[in-house]
Amino acid sequence: MSRWRARVSFQLSILKILAGQPHGRASIEIVKQHLAIYYSSGPEWSERMKRIASRAPQLDIFGQRLIERETGCWIITEEGRKALETLEQLDRGAMQGQVEREIAQEPEDEQPPRVTSQPRTSARRKRSPASD
Repeated sequence: MSRWRARVSFQLSILKILAGQPHGRASIEIVKQHLAIYYSSGPEWSERMKRIASRAPQLDIFGQRLIERETGCWIITEEGRKALETLEQLDRGAMQGQVEREIAQEPEDEQPPRVTSQPRTSARRKRSPASD
């Protein structure tokens, strides 16, 4: 992963964490704990953050004032919430488009094979006494 993408991915994770906290505020320790959980729980989180990061290569959460710093904590700003929502909408739209393309490329469902012979019945025919 390129350096800028790792940086942007990390910053997006911080935005997500803060957006999910009461009043959009968390101590740096809480942010670190969440980051550790997200990045150690499997590839899904980091893949999603990388995918979203590709849509915002110039993201700078502090320089763009998406997060405010106070002593011992960070707070997501209204601009930060809007930026995050916009990026997530773009990602959802792209993912929906990908799913639609994949569905369009799938062959149509095949019809089940037709039965050409009648199934045998388990009832026995009675023999007529004249055929003996």
